[in-house]
Amino acid sequence: MSHSFRSAFSKYSLSTVFVLLAASSLLAYVAFSGSLASNAVAAQYYAQIPFDGMSLVYYSETTPTFQSETGASATGWATFSFNGVTSTSSVMTVAVNGTVVTKNQQKPVNFTLTGSFPTDQDTLLYLRHGGQQNLTIFATPADQSFQLIQGYNFNLTRTWNYVDQSSATTPIGSFTAYRYHTSQTLGDTTLDFYAFYDVATQVLVYGEVYAARGGFNALVEKITLSQENFQPSTSASRSPQCIIATAAYGSEFAPPVQFLRNFRDQDVEKTYLGSNFVSAFNAWYYSWAPPIAKLESGSDYLRTAVRGAIIPLLGSLFLSAMIFSLLRPIGPELGILVSGLSASALIGLVYLTPLVLLVVRLGRRKLSMNSLLAVAILGAMLTFVGTFAHGSFGIVENLTALLVMEAIIIPPCLLARELPIKAHKSNEIVAGISPNSLRS
Repeated sequence: MSHSFRSAFSKYSLSTVFVLLAASSLLAYVAFSGSLASNAVAAQYYAQIPFDGMSLVYYSETTPTFQSETGASATGWATFSFNGVTSTSSVMTVAVNGTVVTKNQQKPVNFTLTGSFPTDQDTLLYLRHGGQQNLTIFATPADQSFQLIQGYNFNLTRTWNYVDQSSATTPIGSFTAYRYHTSQTLGDTTLDFYAFYDVATQVLVYGEVYAARGGFNALVEKITLSQENFQPSTSASRSPQCIIATAAYGSEFAPPVQFLRNFRDQDVEKTYLGSNFVSAFNAWYYSWAPPIAKLESGSDYLRTAVRGAIIPLLGSLFLSAMIFSLLRPIGPELGILVSGLSASALIGLVYLTPLVLLVVRLGRRKLSMNSLLAVAILGAMLTFVGTFAHGSFGIVENLTALLVMEAIIIPPCLLARELPIKAHKSNEIVAGISPNSLRS
């Protein structure tokens, strides 16, 4: 390799690498945003539904058409409450308060049922994979049925087909919703069921039942979400919020916020190394983040600025999540180590490189190996001061925090060390030889 080629390579290669890494981070964010916009990918980020204390209240009523055809009608409220929520199930209580009219005789219907309800499946009340074409939706156990329409018993645990994305209006607001359909034939009557699930939360917000017999086809019952409490109660069983991102996007249901939480809870914390790092990180992060989030929530300009500032962070973490998914079959611990170091290096290169370059330019000296060692030592000191000050004394907690810190601060310094720096004139003459004499 010639001297001129080596010089050019030294001058431009790492700067080019930095530009490519920064560009890849931004491109990853674009891909991430596109993925969240797609129905199939976005669904996985709403796994916190249901949460402890969540309640859904639906109002159900049959239509005048149903009454004219059958001589019966029904109206009522059904309240679904969730407690003891785990990753696979919850204790659900159903309280029904309604009225059934048959042959001009009015009969009250009041009862309460409590049982286990899955949280890791697509269900009639909420989905996990909204937007996919065919879903097996759980309604009740296979040996049970319920009376959705007076005189008709159903078990709606079956395959539902995706119809389209449409709007649904309820007393609590208007929703963009996934619409799903299934049908069931009883004798000479075919019933078509349509369920509308809010795209953001994937909770059932509206439902319709149509009856077809001979040439007759009409809407016979409507179900509407009338009350909800989608501001989750603070519960020890729930994971902590990503509060700065939540304040920036205005909702913990925003797709970027859900991505951050899902990656942390479903990937990082499921590994030994990852869980130790998150434990140390949370102790530090939640010591200062709440006041920042409060300040942020009161300013539209600040929220916009933060959303722009965390774009490279989201891109870096999305790349990290992709790396982890590729390496997880080989070994989750290896996957989280490689993906964590990759994300840390990208974050450091994007956010710290401008600062390091500014310092180096002002000093007009290249970073020496001693300077790099000093930066590494300073990073270690800051790491341990931060972890110890916030009660994180575990060996693995501190080692993972140290690895992340060094992976953030060292790459920008290495990059800055390789870039050409204009030296002071006092340093341009060495042993009586000036640059001009060397060129001559």
